[in-house]
Amino acid sequence: MSEISSGQPPFAGLEFLPKKSTLHARFTGNWTNNAGIYELDDGLLLDRWYHLAYTLSDSEKRLDVYIDGEWVGFYCIQNVKTEKVVFNDGPLYIGRSFDNGFNGEICNVRYFNWRLCAEEVKQDYFDKQIVYGSKVTLFHVPTSKYLSKSSNMETSRAVGINREDDFKNCIFTVIEAYGTNVNTGNPLPFNTTFGFKHQATGGILHSHATIYGVTPVSKHQEVLVWYGRDNNDDWIIRRYNPNASKEVSDYLMSSELISISHKLSDKLALYSHPILLEDGTQEVSCHGNGNDENIKWCIELIDDSKL
Repeated sequence: MSEISSGQPPFAGLEFLPKKSTLHARFTGNWTNNAGIYELDDGLLLDRWYHLAYTLSDSEKRLDVYIDGEWVGFYCIQNVKTEKVVFNDGPLYIGRSFDNGFNGEICNVRYFNWRLCAEEVKQDYFDKQIVYGSKVTLFHVPTSKYLSKSSNMETSRAVGINREDDFKNCIFTVIEAYGTNVNTGNPLPFNTTFGFKHQATGGILHSHATIYGVTPVSKHQEVLVWYGRDNNDDWIIRRYNPNASKEVSDYLMSSELISISHKLSDKLALYSHPILLEDGTQEVSCHGNGNDENIKWCIELIDDSKL
């Protein structure tokens, strides 16, 4: 059978049907330029993250789709002797097709030059999940600085720095809230009370009322990397999305956009802004709440083997 010729180039990809958020997994074959799964399940929910995987193989004559590591659909070529998948060297579009864009956020895109099996997809999903004991960094989205501890030995102040300046000083371990016991490896749901332990020094991310100390420039409630434990070390992690449903309480994944509220400070959240201290680091405080752009952080999982 000869390969098809049409006005549209060979296409393979995962799209959403308009207004329904149902997955539309398609590819081009030598008998049609639009084969695959038309519609999967009831659609994805708004205002939450999903791990999506799409695999396609000509040798195995099949397409598979996974959501959050779970196999949810497939399409198989039946006439295996004459029909085949058509690949091409055209552009790879992420977040749009030939002309239409995706109104949402995408992160952690990975391309493999082989078809992942179900076990590999599931492992890729769980490798992105943040659990108690995970090592992470906190990236301040508005200013592109990383949360760190001041290198000045005379202060325990939390600051914002460039990653390349002192990467190992930007790493924290996710730990249980003060006075609680949680097994290492347990997943971390949103709206959970927890703590951060500074990897390099063993100090705990800490804040307290302004009567005990304020930031040098803005006079906000200060944030420290402190030694010893009390309930001033407790934080609540929330998804940064003013429109997200309060009923959403799924588990924290790497590259989530989050806000981190200080539990004892009446909803004040971890905050930073482009104000520099005397040593050139960026001021970090406990200040904003609600929809404030300056409380927007991205949590990033760190691979222990690369430390």
